[in-house]
Amino acid sequence: MQPDQDSAGTTSTFFTVDNLPMQDRFAVWKESISCLFDVDAEKRVREDDFRTTIRSHLFGSLMLMEVESRQQQWRRGYQQIVGNGMDHYGIGVYQRGEIECETSRGHDRLKPGGILIYDLTQPFTAQTSDHLTLNLVIPRALLEDHLQHPDDHCMRFLAPDDPMVQIIRDMVLSLQRNVCELGHQQAQIFEKMFPTMLATCLNSVSSQTADSSHERQNILSMVKMRRYFRENLCSPDLNPRRAAQDLGVSRSKLYNYFAPYGGVYTYVRDMRLRKAISLLNDPHCARSSIYDIALECGFSSDASFIRAFRDKYDATPGEVRNGAAIHSRKTQCIAGLVNKQFENWIHGLG
Repeated sequence: MQPDQDSAGTTSTFFTVDNLPMQDRFAVWKESISCLFDVDAEKRVREDDFRTTIRSHLFGSLMLMEVESRQQQWRRGYQQIVGNGMDHYGIGVYQRGEIECETSRGHDRLKPGGILIYDLTQPFTAQTSDHLTLNLVIPRALLEDHLQHPDDHCMRFLAPDDPMVQIIRDMVLSLQRNVCELGHQQAQIFEKMFPTMLATCLNSVSSQTADSSHERQNILSMVKMRRYFRENLCSPDLNPRRAAQDLGVSRSKLYNYFAPYGGVYTYVRDMRLRKAISLLNDPHCARSSIYDIALECGFSSDASFIRAFRDKYDATPGEVRNGAAIHSRKTQCIAGLVNKQFENWIHGLG
């Protein structure tokens, strides 16, 4: 086990399975990363020189992970989404290797020099070759109000020929080189500055159609509306009629704004369910009943909450809570040989 290293603004830790017997490596890795992804690999990869290392750096609400591993398949499904309630975006910079995946936009592969954007509240699958990557994890709250389409950034492959993409990539690589030297104030400055830069990049590489241009003109209205729903999320009286009245817009205009999200009711429901996942995984809420959590998230009853939760995640709130408790009691496969501090950080981010 490597000792943690602390500086004024950053805490760092090191995880590896490379010091374990070969037959145990993939199983330990699979369990350790299960809080984020379900991973699998071909038999020859699992049994022939499988290796993985993660250098993690935590500063403020951001987390940078330097991951080096063998080729494998990655899946983030609803089991992982409800498992710790991470409401975050991720940025992937591939220094070596490649990634490809199937999305609603079709089959895609990241071009060398490009960057990957993923949304940890949405399911996806992908496949990587042997790779060395940097992954920067950012809370949704730091980015959402700056994005034109905050729910349209899952498995987006940004091409390297865009200068804004290269600026973001260079910033992540520079962060890797300097993260351990950051002081508290410097870490706070980066935490405020980088999400704004990233949002500018994501907005600039959006489609330049007339429709998207029109939507960009209304971005301030969308920010105001999303902020309103976030601030009133816990109110059981929140509905389109009241929202339109408080926001000073017509209901038809409100419906048009939220049509890409499946409508106002779907948008509010999904926000409430994300909040519920966070509470279900919060140790400070362990004594809160399902009914209490339902009310705190704006549901009128525990029955309506459980029904909405099951429809969205194919699991009940009670099952999620029990699963989280079981996960927290898991023992290490080989005690004392693996530093799993990064797992605790990931659960803390959720």
